[in-house]
Amino acid sequence: MSPSFARIAPTYDALRPLSAEDRARLDAMLREAAIDAGDLVIEVGCGTGRLTLPLAGLTRARVMGVDTEARMLDVARAKDVAGRVEWVRGSAYRLPVADGTAGLVVMVMVVHLLRQRTRAFGEARRVLRPGGGGEGAGQLCIWTFTPRHVEEFYLNAFFPSIAVIDRPRFPAVGVLGDELRRAGLARIRIDVREELRGMEIAEVVDRVRGRYISTLAMLPPLEYRLGLQRLEEMLAQDRTITLAQRSEWAIITAHK
Repeated sequence: MSPSFARIAPTYDALRPLSAEDRARLDAMLREAAIDAGDLVIEVGCGTGRLTLPLAGLTRARVMGVDTEARMLDVARAKDVAGRVEWVRGSAYRLPVADGTAGLVVMVMVVHLLRQRTRAFGEARRVLRPGGGGEGAGQLCIWTFTPRHVEEFYLNAFFPSIAVIDRPRFPAVGVLGDELRRAGLARIRIDVREELRGMEIAEVVDRVRGRYISTLAMLPPLEYRLGLQRLEEMLAQDRTITLAQRSEWAIITAHK
């Protein structure tokens, strides 16, 4: 993951609060995977546990959160007062569990951070329980953004390099489907969903100041300063300004 995640660990949850749509996707994912108390659910790239902990509250299964960044995991452990989740420092390329032990592996906003996606998908396949291609097979669930999302991202007008940086990081869903198949996964389903919301200018400025997405930390410093200055000027002129944010998600499921 980007080095910026260590820096923003203490403020990450405030910068990226869980939405009602996030919770609905978690619930639907668990119902579809038919997870029960005897299963293991692994979230790869769990960060501060902003999704892991709500996920654990929706199932009686054993839940593990894996992340490369120790400071993010420290924040997650501090929030997990009931000790509901096993927090482990590890990599998407080498998950700390035995072969065939997980009923569900989850990767939420992780694909764009992977340099070797097919290798990571193959590692997910390794840890998923076998099912002979049937209904009992373990499931990998990926949430990521589509190329259209990248091209229409609401901050592009302020930071033109965002789209340039993110085009190679968010491939077409067909590319991801091919990589999953090469990793040995089957029964691949891709569901594209659109979400629309308005964001108050004060919230936008706070998020950009905190570099709430990794791409902001990758911008040329001058471009970042000038874009932030434009947003701050808008805030100073009129605090009632609302920016329209359109998100396009790709929800991808694949089985062992």
